[in-house]
Amino acid sequence: MKGISVQSPSAVSRWKGIIAGILGAGFFGFIPVFSKPVLEAGLSPTCLLFYRFAIASLIIALMLGVKRQPISLPRDCWKCMGLIAIFYCFSGGLLVLGFKYMSGGVTEVLHFTYPIWVMLILLCFFKEKIRVSSAIAIIIAIVGIYCLGVLGGTEAFMPGANRVAGVVIVVASGLACGSYIVAINKSNARKLSSMTLTFWMLSLSALIFLVVSVAGGSFEVVTDGTMIANLAGLALVATVLSNFFQVYSIKYIGSTQAAILGAVEPATGVVMCIILFDETLNVPIVAGIALIFAAVMIVVTRNK
Repeated sequence: MKGISVQSPSAVSRWKGIIAGILGAGFFGFIPVFSKPVLEAGLSPTCLLFYRFAIASLIIALMLGVKRQPISLPRDCWKCMGLIAIFYCFSGGLLVLGFKYMSGGVTEVLHFTYPIWVMLILLCFFKEKIRVSSAIAIIIAIVGIYCLGVLGGTEAFMPGANRVAGVVIVVASGLACGSYIVAINKSNARKLSSMTLTFWMLSLSALIFLVVSVAGGSFEVVTDGTMIANLAGLALVATVLSNFFQVYSIKYIGSTQAAILGAVEPATGVVMCIILFDETLNVPIVAGIALIFAAVMIVVTRNK
């Protein structure tokens, strides 16, 4: 029929992947909102991450049970899933540790080095060519995070914090994040449903942090109502929803574009920290958010 435009299945899948990538990154931006109050209350980073991933994996297990979807992990996926979980643990652990060195918004901004790592890993280990539009989007996003984290971060670091150590820790979290994004896209785990993959990634991560917190003597049973509420929000919003949408996005639009869409994460983190924690809002921060939005629009509008 004339006047009716029908998208091909690949185009529909691409748009679903783009929307999922934006939503996932936005939900990831809530990590400092729920993490900082818990850390300030005295809970160790490793114990926080155990509760975060354990609660999240239980939520997903219930969802899988309601939908009657398979939860078993194929034998040929165990090795790659273990590697993905290790990368994910380093990413989440170093990011939360970064909150002890600098403000939540700037920590999120520095963590956004992961699209660069995704591009370098694909170039060096998989010999993949990077599209010009993707490279331009990454450059624009980097300028944006420079505006957010450097020009706009006049009070970025905590009093007495080692700035060099803080930057290295958070950038390393970006490297780990880029590594697990590529691992999902290039391993057998990609054949799993988004929810099943997310369940195993979070379950194995919870087990790792349980062992680490118990071995380090930092494990404690949480009974405070406010802390439990923050941990539940961290698990549901910044873990279950964020990871589900990110995994879905990676599977449909690839590692590089999913990573670029992750620029929404630091922008969300900065805005939420300004609203909730009275962090600074100035012209460079506004410019940085605008540049990040421009980078996302390049990914959204470019011709496949």
